[in-house]
Amino acid sequence: MAIAAILVSIAIPNFSTLIQNNRITASANEFIGNMQLARSTAIKQQRNTTICVSTTFNANPPTCTGGTNWAAGAVVWVDQDRDNVLDAAEVVRVIDPINPTAAANLTLTSAAQSQFQYSSTGLLTSPADTLTLCDNRTAEIGRALAVSPAGRVNISNNNCP
Repeated sequence: MAIAAILVSIAIPNFSTLIQNNRITASANEFIGNMQLARSTAIKQQRNTTICVSTTFNANPPTCTGGTNWAAGAVVWVDQDRDNVLDAAEVVRVIDPINPTAAANLTLTSAAQSQFQYSSTGLLTSPADTLTLCDNRTAEIGRALAVSPAGRVNISNNNCP
């Protein structure tokens, strides 16, 4: 019984760390996948496609609300009529917030960008930026998601405060 108690006391903290690491990895991969969707949609439909922060992601139609808190939700949309206005028929994907529960405690923030827009060639028309993905732990636990001018996203480890 004592051996089982010792093993459980060692395993539970390690399992908790594993879950936290998996949440960060899954959130980073989801962001990259959404950026790839926006880029490929722009190329395929030969129209500007935007991914933007949206706190009204559950409205019909959602809107780009600005701000640099990408954890709040987002929208991918293609400008079919080329009027630079998000219409309901132009929504490609609605992205839920990355913190469905308080336990996740993840942040995904940009230094300056509330949206990224891809041209029909798949290149960014908006400035490049680096987003940081962190949870409530410190040290080299988080991820840096660098969006290049070419529109590709590179991921690397990041020191979180």
